Amino acid sequence: MAYSKNTDAGLIVPKKWYESLPRPSWSRFEKVETSQPWFSVYETTPETYALYEDGQFEEVISYLVIGEDTAALIDTGNGIGDIKALVEELTDLPTIVVNTHAHLDHTGGNSQFEEIALYDHPWARRRTKGRPKEGIDVGNYVSGEMVWKPLPRDVDPKTWHTDPFNVTRWMKERDKIDLGGKQLEVIHTPGHTPDSVCLLESRERLLFTGDIFYPAPIYIYSPDSDMNEFISSFRKMVKADYDYAMPAHNETMVEKKVVEDVLNAIEAIKAGKAGAYKTGVANGIKVRRFDYPRFALIIRDE
Repeated sequence: MAYSKNTDAGLIVPKKWYESLPRPSWSRFEKVETSQPWFSVYETTPETYALYEDGQFEEVISYLVIGEDTAALIDTGNGIGDIKALVEELTDLPTIVVNTHAHLDHTGGNSQFEEIALYDHPWARRRTKGRPKEGIDVGNYVSGEMVWKPLPRDVDPKTWHTDPFNVTRWMKERDKIDLGGKQLEVIHTPGHTPDSVCLLESRERLLFTGDIFYPAPIYIYSPDSDMNEFISSFRKMVKADYDYAMPAHNETMVEKKVVEDVLNAIEAIKAGKAGAYKTGVANGIKVRRFDYPRFALIIRDE
């Protein structure tokens, strides 16, 4: 989601956002009790787990997909909790991290793992060259009203940072990550970032979407975002064969129809045929926010 520090009140970070929790949609799933209170864990389909960081504004969701031979951890969250210890409670299989893109809130726990896959793009390679205290730049992730759950004891908002990590597999378009009985197919979907990918798991008919889609305000205003690429990626996503999108924020198992609705909305905005919008400033960038029943789109005000 890539939180912005400087925003007008409520446009990006709603006041008392945590009062909307728990989100009703999570009641569809069985909650799994673990020793890691920072995470709320749910089994969404057989041997697919949503690792939900509902204590922090980003409401990041990482996913553990367990095959017969290998497990894939799709993203590692903000790095606030001990995600490796959590994964080891859920499976004893060797685990590969598969990142949907190289933003901090999806790679925060990467340094705990040895096998890491990321899409091969110059933007991603630049971001992974090892900035030991990268997280300090966004230390306000864990300050003030950005969190409502107690932080783990080793997380100090004044010094919190993530550690560098090594990518061991640079993914290409249509690569397949074989887990044994399940596989993840890589679909390059730029627009949120140049390296963004979706991961198609055909057996359960799931599309893990990272930040290109989630049922909340979708950011298309940052310097890394591109509206034309966003539209092209959504056209590709709508054509893919799946039933449910598995977003990386807020809620999970969202019906494909909502993905189609986002495509229709952004095409209308691009054509100048959308309805009313709000204006504001995010990170010094003028933005417009278009609200819809299940999501919002925030674009540059150009």
